[in-house]
Amino acid sequence: MSYKKSGLALRRYMFWGVDAKLANSARPEAPKSKALALVGQLANSAPECGPEYVAKQAEAGAVSGAPARSLPQQQRPQHRRATFGFLPRSELLHRLYNATLAGGLFVLALPLIGFISLLVYLTQGRPIFYRGLRTGQRGKPFEILKFRTLDTATAAMLTRDRVLPNGSGLETPLGGFLRETRLDELPQLLNVLRGDMNICGPRPVRPEIANMHRSKIRNYDARFNVKPGLLGPAQAFMGHGTPKAVRARLNAAMCSNPVSYRREFEMILLVPSCVIAKAFSIFISKLLAIGRKPDVQHPVGNLAAETGVDVQYCCDGSGLYPVLRIDEAHILLSEGCVAGPGALIITLPNGVKRMARICSERKVLGATGQWVLRYKPASDYSHHILERYLLQRVVVPHHSHFLPWRVIRALRRKFGGIGRSPGLATLPEQRAKR
Repeated sequence: MSYKKSGLALRRYMFWGVDAKLANSARPEAPKSKALALVGQLANSAPECGPEYVAKQAEAGAVSGAPARSLPQQQRPQHRRATFGFLPRSELLHRLYNATLAGGLFVLALPLIGFISLLVYLTQGRPIFYRGLRTGQRGKPFEILKFRTLDTATAAMLTRDRVLPNGSGLETPLGGFLRETRLDELPQLLNVLRGDMNICGPRPVRPEIANMHRSKIRNYDARFNVKPGLLGPAQAFMGHGTPKAVRARLNAAMCSNPVSYRREFEMILLVPSCVIAKAFSIFISKLLAIGRKPDVQHPVGNLAAETGVDVQYCCDGSGLYPVLRIDEAHILLSEGCVAGPGALIITLPNGVKRMARICSERKVLGATGQWVLRYKPASDYSHHILERYLLQRVVVPHHSHFLPWRVIRALRRKFGGIGRSPGLATLPEQRAKR
């Protein structure tokens, strides 16, 4: 396959190469069975070329401590493609750029900030804003500004030496919605205006969290070579629960790449669009749920149907089993298999597959011929795969879940006569055409 075709294939598989950087870096140990090996080659396949390959080698070196391996001259791609990065070429010009952009965005967002402030005041009273200490560039502390979304006193005790766990129940009446849509971070535009942050950069962290992780995660301090940012690939493509080691690998790669203003403008356009779409979707779903009778509760949730993906379970030493239902901790299978090491194969709406290695144990025997397995991710990377593609607790979902593609798929299901788009072809169909 030529480098030009490889680049087109990469753009077909993932957005901006961020998925490729993660899919190709820090993979778990080799599977024990041939079935898992074949499934892994299919699920996490990506062309080994271009900036994604170089970033993969850089990240592998950052994790293992070995120097990054460069491509031989004859294997280097002949095309140049802008990559995302946080390292400015000129501190002064970058500061002027961020201040100007933050000022314009703050003026545009001022009506929304005022409206959210009023809602916060009416639903939970004062204080409206949360102020907390964060570590900035070169370890300099600064005070971050956000909308208050938690019970401040209780959250301060619970998160003294860790991040807020999922399901803590500390969100204020409006806090859950603001955190899920990331609208609570709008006041950070003032931090950008003050010079504490940039528009794009690593996510700001508390000093306690930084001290805890810098001794455990290699190259963690690379994030402090630049200013933290309001936006960035880690904030956009990863959820709150994504392991810090995975975030650190991506941030380390970004902090060594020069700034691409083209990519930053794309991020500035993409993230607000996804935030607005997500807020609108949550609002409509809650509105439609008013007065609706609750469904009969099943012991296992149905996340695959809710997020529009297909899930299969690959049992170690066996074949693929269709997953009838799945939630954050359980799998419902139509037939029994040996519990233990395995993999979940997540097929996205456009046919792209992602694999998450898991460890499972049999919980109870379900209905006739059905088995319930309790599972957990086998690695930090698998945790990220589940968080992004199955749970979809991210700001920017995979592009196959963008609204235009969802509308097209809905029309195709309803009428059945609309021609198939190349972007909607399944992975086997794409390979058959090649």
